[in-house]
Amino acid sequence: MRPHFLVLSALLLTTACSRGHLPVGFWSRNQARADGSRQGPWRTYYDAADTRLATRGHYRRDKPRGHWQYYRPDGTLEHAEQYRRRRIDIRYYHPSGQLSRRGQARVVVEPDTVRFYWYGLWQLYDSTGRETGWELYDKGWRAARGPK
Repeated sequence: MRPHFLVLSALLLTTACSRGHLPVGFWSRNQARADGSRQGPWRTYYDAADTRLATRGHYRRDKPRGHWQYYRPDGTLEHAEQYRRRRIDIRYYHPSGQLSRRGQARVVVEPDTVRFYWYGLWQLYDSTGRETGWELYDKGWRAARGPK
């Protein structure tokens, strides 16, 4: 009986180790709930082969949550968003990878439309990363601009 158990155990172990598994449950990408809403880790790609990443983030009940990253077609980071309770902290980057501008945005859901707009103070940076000025936004409209 013991030799059969050892052979069966070895066979199961080699089968389990050699098979490539996809993430299951919470870690699975691009999953929808029964009602069709997006849930969990989410990625989009520029190509059909899923090799050129366009966005990476996480949905909870069809709403983006946490840290999101958006990439250019060449693979460099275009901007990153951090979703908070009532605001979104955004950082835009130069193609060189240096910070270009940073500030806050808000999403307002109204009965007939959804609005995304910048607000508050935005810091501006040159391609070397030095601060060059600021802009003040009020509901998406630039209200003021100034030097460093």
